[in-house]
Amino acid sequence: MISHTIVAVQTTVLLIRHGVTDWHREGRLLGHRDIGLNADGINQSHAAAKALRDLPIAEILTSPLVRAVQTAEIVAGQFDLEVARDPRLTDLNPGMWEGKAWADIADSPEYKKFLADPLAESIPGGGDSLISAQTRAVRSVEQSLGDNPTGSCILVVSHAAPIRLLLAHYLGMHVASYHRLTVQPGSISVLRFSGDRDLPRVLGVNLHEEVRPVLAPR
Repeated sequence: MISHTIVAVQTTVLLIRHGVTDWHREGRLLGHRDIGLNADGINQSHAAAKALRDLPIAEILTSPLVRAVQTAEIVAGQFDLEVARDPRLTDLNPGMWEGKAWADIADSPEYKKFLADPLAESIPGGGDSLISAQTRAVRSVEQSLGDNPTGSCILVVSHAAPIRLLLAHYLGMHVASYHRLTVQPGSISVLRFSGDRDLPRVLGVNLHEEVRPVLAPR
């Protein structure tokens, strides 16, 4: 008797954090400030593009902030694809902390209270709630999964906080623990969806090398 192995068709979502800006080098929190990549950030974006070479990318989504759009367009250049801007992928609104030095934020009583219980404490100055930021990012990914055929490879370019919130969601982590995940500039994280979109496999986080070996069947 000949046995047949059924291989499920799987969809891949690649999460790229944009490259760095001068404000990153200065240790300042960008938030919604629309600041472009510096030379290092451009190089990081080209390195990400190289790591993705030859993959069958079906769609590229990006946060509309210029640092993410620049990264997405550098990557898209090798695939001859248009970049779709989705405001649901924009960075977390840090309220009154925007533009301030991280060292000053970390020492503030408000930040320490927020870090201790980020669901109970709001970001001062009208910043985002973690739940709303996570919800909008997840909805963007879920819509793309529905818009593309099963088995597609989808590329999402966003920021550290939305990517950490997405990873927390798909790992089944409590949203308040999102800050325990580290997502480096220019890095690639990989989700693999099969029949159950709510429970993908996380194949890699903070990748900087060629992604294809990570995608090999296991």
